[in-house]
Amino acid sequence: MIKKALNQYEFIWPLLGSVLLWGLIGIVSGKFGMNLLFSSSKLATFALLLALAQMIVVTGGDGAIDLSQTYILTLCAYVSSHLMNTNILLGLAAAVLVGALCGLANGVINIYLKVPAMITTLATGYIIFTVVLLAAPKMKTLPNSEFVSFINSNFHGFSMLTVICIIVALLLAVLLYKTKYGKQLHATGQNRTAAKYTGINVNFIIVAAFTLGGALCGLAGVLCGAFIGGAFQDMGSTYFLPSIAAAFVGGTAASGGKSNVAGVCLGSLMMSFMTTFLNAARLSPGFQKLILGAFLVLILVASVSNSSKKK
Repeated sequence: MIKKALNQYEFIWPLLGSVLLWGLIGIVSGKFGMNLLFSSSKLATFALLLALAQMIVVTGGDGAIDLSQTYILTLCAYVSSHLMNTNILLGLAAAVLVGALCGLANGVINIYLKVPAMITTLATGYIIFTVVLLAAPKMKTLPNSEFVSFINSNFHGFSMLTVICIIVALLLAVLLYKTKYGKQLHATGQNRTAAKYTGINVNFIIVAAFTLGGALCGLAGVLCGAFIGGAFQDMGSTYFLPSIAAAFVGGTAASGGKSNVAGVCLGSLMMSFMTTFLNAARLSPGFQKLILGAFLVLILVASVSNSSKKK
């Protein structure tokens, strides 16, 4: 019965992991309290948005994964910082639109040129980064001060960043579990051939998933640029491993067809706690990345193994 519950409610695993790491951080640092939860939730923002975007792409199946996310985040941070000084809404909308267009390009190349998603997004990622290198010297890198103040404000103890993420997660949960598109995306991820025979426009579903994922990366770029006070090259690389780990530890099936918004949210919080714990333990940055990489490999092995057993 316990095993059945754990399989049915996979968000329990990252929840237990978060509680365990929370306690370990308290033991190592000698500080216990809600402030650690609030700060970790705030720091989990950017990895969470990227993890949710990754979850959507992976759910589409066929081994799809987006390796261009951090580059999209960086480009959109530059776009938002440059345009927000003219108009805040313009900067926000333009950055999300640019992210969506990058995702659209990924989806079109993957589906219509039949290039595997991993190769597609790796190639477009390098192209996007080249654009950043060429355009960055000509762009403003400091965000609008009013927007920065808003992003760094608090709401009943929680950072505005956390509040925004909660809203995004709720909207995404409605889209994935309560709408026709969400049901078709899961069906496509489980078996694309069968989905086509049932009348689902598989090409549209997958391209839309990449586009939506790109838009979330764009939003992450806007918020990240405002939080750290500006845009710079490689600013998204810090969140790459934690975001992928959060997507899979939260219950997203590597084979596609299964997502878990709540699990990914808790997975992002768990990865934030893990980073804090590794820092509190005073481990070197290289050793921290080694641990995170090994953890990701274990998660992927477990995810693929579970998917194979269910098939």
